[in-house]
Amino acid sequence: MATDINSEKFVLRLLCAGTSQGSVQASLIPLLRTYQWSSTLHGAIFSAILSIPSDDPALLRQLLPAKLTRMGFPDVEWHQLFAPVLISGDEAIECARKLIAEA
Repeated sequence: MATDINSEKFVLRLLCAGTSQGSVQASLIPLLRTYQWSSTLHGAIFSAILSIPSDDPALLRQLLPAKLTRMGFPDVEWHQLFAPVLISGDEAIECARKLIAEA
């Protein structure tokens, strides 16, 4: 389960911060729509990301805290979600596929 949690955190980072090539939301969200998140918080973060019509990390950083607070999650460690991820878009897709396969 710890591996799932860490993999989920990493995939959420990819959704929030993007990769060295830019945003990967358009590629990852369709893959993750039916994924059953191991953590309630991770599911809430994913839902909040879906509710924001932008993949801009600056805008997500601004809007996610308030959205998650309204959803009952006021104490999220934001710095981890927006830490840069230096992998390619293809590697990001592979990470999401691996997470799904491990479920």
